[in-house]
Amino acid sequence: MGNVVDLPNITPEVLNNLHLDEKPTKKSAFDTKNYLNTKLAEGETEKEVTIRLLPMDLNTGNPFVLTHFHTVKVPKDIFGVEWKSYLCLKKNKDIDHDKFGNDCPFCELNKKAYELSLEETDPVKKKSLVELSVANKSTESVIVRCIERGHEEDGVKFWKFNLRNDKTDPYNQIIRLYNRKLQKSRENGKPDENILDIYNGRDLIITFTQGNSAPQIACDDEIRPLSSDNEQMKAWIYDSKKWQDVFTPKDYDYLTLVSERKYPWWDKDEKKWIDKAVFDAKKKGEQTKSEEKVKEADAKLKSDDTKPMDNGVKPKDNGVKPEDKAFINSIVLEDNDNGDDLPF
Repeated sequence: MGNVVDLPNITPEVLNNLHLDEKPTKKSAFDTKNYLNTKLAEGETEKEVTIRLLPMDLNTGNPFVLTHFHTVKVPKDIFGVEWKSYLCLKKNKDIDHDKFGNDCPFCELNKKAYELSLEETDPVKKKSLVELSVANKSTESVIVRCIERGHEEDGVKFWKFNLRNDKTDPYNQIIRLYNRKLQKSRENGKPDENILDIYNGRDLIITFTQGNSAPQIACDDEIRPLSSDNEQMKAWIYDSKKWQDVFTPKDYDYLTLVSERKYPWWDKDEKKWIDKAVFDAKKKGEQTKSEEKVKEADAKLKSDDTKPMDNGVKPKDNGVKPEDKAFINSIVLEDNDNGDDLPF
């Protein structure tokens, strides 16, 4: 492949270290190409995706980052889906806490419900509190960045998956594959093999099957570099997108509304997140007041127009105040300001 460029690589020493100190950068625009698509299409029963992992931490070469998410059930008629995942503001250290806060309403609800369940004597209420606590508990997720084979033109993609108690999650499968290949190379008297090496590593073949919550991961037979183009490798490795850019945190007020099963909506006037139902009611009230004021001013104009002229002299002012005239000229009955909703 020509001269090897000295790029940050995935090193064996850090594979079991999920705790990174990655610093957040500016938010990038939402783009579906930033995410590895692992969902089965309609009618599909199985899907195979081939990827090559990239270092997540360019200082250590660690390809994994451990994160904490709250996956909560939301009203489908409001959100359009049944489940939504949100970064925990309390347990994730690698986010902008000055902007988003350090407290998490889901963690608070989890703790409060648990404490109340310990005191509750009614078995039905106790069970309900325990379920509420569990529903708001955070889960550990791992995020990797990768290149999807066959879709290299999309550039760097991110894949998030949950850790599982039975160790069948992708992280533990990849670690087992790494250890197996390393042990095999040593048994055969060959140099230690690192399947995640960007120069002499292997692609990962991921199979998603309908009905199986955990995909199956295997190594490609061929050992090859991330790319045969050194400049392309460099561009992918040093891509500026961070995981915090594509899995963007939401602030405390936003998450509080979600925890209350409300739809967060940005109120431009108040410059804060409010319940969309409240926002809609407020807008409706403002429009109703505007319509009433127009009717009142119009009625006044019609009333003044029916008054007789004074002996052919130029009619007197119709009594409409200047501010009312300005209001009539500027009023817009149709208010199309729907706030700033997010893409997902």
